[in-house]
Amino acid sequence: MWRSNKEWDEKGAILFMVAAALVVLLGMAGLAIDLGMLYNIRTDLQNAMDAASLAGAWKLDGTDAGITAAVASAQAAANKYHFNNSDVTLDPASEITFSPIRDSGYLTEAQVLASPGTSATIRFVRTTNLRTMDLAMIKIIPGIGSTQAVSAAAVAGQSPPVTTICDGVIPLAPAPQSGSGTMEVYTPGYYYTYRLAPNNDVSDVGSGNYLILDFCEVLEDQGIDCNHGASTVRDLLSGAIEGCIPLNYPFCTKPGVAAGPVRFGLNDRFDLDTNQTEYPGGTSVMWQYNLYKATGNGKRVFVVPFISTTPIPPGPWTPFDNGKECPVYAINYGCFFMRERVPGGNGGDIMGEYIGNCNVNGYFDPTAPTPPDVGLPAITRIVLFR
Repeated sequence: MWRSNKEWDEKGAILFMVAAALVVLLGMAGLAIDLGMLYNIRTDLQNAMDAASLAGAWKLDGTDAGITAAVASAQAAANKYHFNNSDVTLDPASEITFSPIRDSGYLTEAQVLASPGTSATIRFVRTTNLRTMDLAMIKIIPGIGSTQAVSAAAVAGQSPPVTTICDGVIPLAPAPQSGSGTMEVYTPGYYYTYRLAPNNDVSDVGSGNYLILDFCEVLEDQGIDCNHGASTVRDLLSGAIEGCIPLNYPFCTKPGVAAGPVRFGLNDRFDLDTNQTEYPGGTSVMWQYNLYKATGNGKRVFVVPFISTTPIPPGPWTPFDNGKECPVYAINYGCFFMRERVPGGNGGDIMGEYIGNCNVNGYFDPTAPTPPDVGLPAITRIVLFR
């Protein structure tokens, strides 16, 4: 059958148009595929940086050893993630940095350790990573490269001082303010008695009388069942009750609580820890906490309130009898480590190693009064910043 040249020309034009459209369609399909892969891989890399920064920030404790531990922890956390089928690794010489200020002044581990005293000021960890992703489809388009750079960064660090602490405050208190109106001096690493005592003298407290703080009213305001009895004391000490305790809230002391609920509650908490090694020692034996924290899960670390008979700002401590005292106020918090189980018997002292700052679950209320400056480290929580 005879065809005109016009028909042949039209057929050639259609083939050319189909071929051109095919390139465009393949390019669009490649773009969709590669953008999807790029998004997923970018998300994975960001998750790795988030995890690494948080893991590093948890290790900051104001010491050179804490900086080194933060680097190792950040690297280990990042290495649990994959980028383009390969492990995510962080170079401590450039990709893990530290600063006392969130938005500037970042230094490497080597730079921090080379400047004595700098570790004590560090509050933030920044991790960064730059990777190259192989493009799968879009590279068939002329002029489009075969790879794409992908980067991610994260900053984690300490929050402003926490004024309300949740899920961890126990209803015991260390020796309260002295009559001079200044807080008792506490040295991190030393062993202290933290049952409440009038006039800073635990000998004034009768055998078996721990003067528990009654948290029930504030817990009931949060919808938490609280019966004011021994079972609540045990649950608070063991961590079974999860409530929030604000600064400056008026409490009452609760005399007459038997040693059993105190001992069993604290020992319940001890037995929930992944590290159940006991670290005994007197007040002169320092930093048993450092031996514990590498393998412990933190159950043996808890927050106790420092209390006053007056709200913030605190006035001089007023001595009271062994009976019920109302009101008393939490004016600050301190973190303690439970070195060993509470022994059996009635009336034994409850002891803990003061560790200063610890990372807690809680929040900063800008309307709350500022805790008094009594030389105690601020209680903070670890926050992820972008």
